[in-house]
Amino acid sequence: MIARVVHAKAKESFMAASVTHPGVYVEETFSLRLTVSSGQTAVTAFIGDFAGLPTGGVRVNDWLDFTKLADQGAKGEVRQALEPVLKGYFRNGGGHCYLVSTAGSTLGEALEAVTALGDVTILVAPGLWSQAAKSAGEWARALTGWAADNKAMAILHTDRDHTPDQASTAVDAWDLDERVRPFAAVYYPWLQQTADTEPVVPSGAVAGAWTAVDRDRGVWKAPANIVLRGITGPLHTATDTDQGAHLNLNFIRTFPSAGTLIWGARTRSETDEWRYIPIRRLVSVVERDIQAALRFAAFEPNTAPTWELVRAAVDNYLHGLWRQGALQGNTLQEAYFVQVGKDITMTENDIAAGRLILKAGLATMRPGEFITLQFTQETAQA
Repeated sequence: MIARVVHAKAKESFMAASVTHPGVYVEETFSLRLTVSSGQTAVTAFIGDFAGLPTGGVRVNDWLDFTKLADQGAKGEVRQALEPVLKGYFRNGGGHCYLVSTAGSTLGEALEAVTALGDVTILVAPGLWSQAAKSAGEWARALTGWAADNKAMAILHTDRDHTPDQASTAVDAWDLDERVRPFAAVYYPWLQQTADTEPVVPSGAVAGAWTAVDRDRGVWKAPANIVLRGITGPLHTATDTDQGAHLNLNFIRTFPSAGTLIWGARTRSETDEWRYIPIRRLVSVVERDIQAALRFAAFEPNTAPTWELVRAAVDNYLHGLWRQGALQGNTLQEAYFVQVGKDITMTENDIAAGRLILKAGLATMRPGEFITLQFTQETAQA
């Protein structure tokens, strides 16, 4: 119920209809509306041994924010560990991010802090290879597992001196489970950054480029064939043969008259559905947005009016994505579907138990071939 207080000097049309003498008038209106809002798609958390930072993480809005943070107190470690990485991140379009330290805590505790932040969708570990290869594998599995559980992505990288063959072998040795493989992307090689003498990991600049693509085009646009700013070139040169032989890596390459480009957009998955970064990220975004909107149904009766409200809101949301070019198909029927209702997605037992079940299909690769998502929301029982 929404109560609206209207002063006697309100709009003339309202006065003519309902105001007969000076005073304060209350008009009560009721409107149950549901919309599916688009959340942020590219919020990065940089995680590592950053001594001196708060254990719960600190937000950094831009490069100036970082320099102020690094200059406060005895935080030379922060500047040393993060300045080259964040320089590449912000130069290439990165937005607000978080710095989450494992200093004085475990990696698991740091990931719990990332969860508590609430809006992180990308994980980057600049010091992934600062210890032995075994440690890199443990970190890669932990970060990718968190990403899978939270519909996010882990942007990972190979070691500084790896050749393409060594990099590919090292990444395979992580032995990522197929459940989590779609939520990880690996980049090769390290980069030479303008005005820096030491090479830098590629994941910071890549995360910035992902953010810029999301902002300018949309999460469904492949983050590839993108010029990296502030980069003089990759540390190691790769060829078409290297790239063809190592499909588990996303290469960064320099081309004549084009500059240094991100030249790959693959996840670690080998399945057709989840092989490409924009498909996995788009579906994750849709899941997060719809799940957030469905929370309203927890206190609504599990009846036909509620189902229609939900169906219309999700249909409107997916229609908007289709109009922006996120989904395949020349018609709505080819691009997506939304289903909810008795004997459609729910049985009598589901309804009696207060389970509202929605199914949505997205044509992300070919028109009429859908990735189907199912959402279940506990509601007030009918």
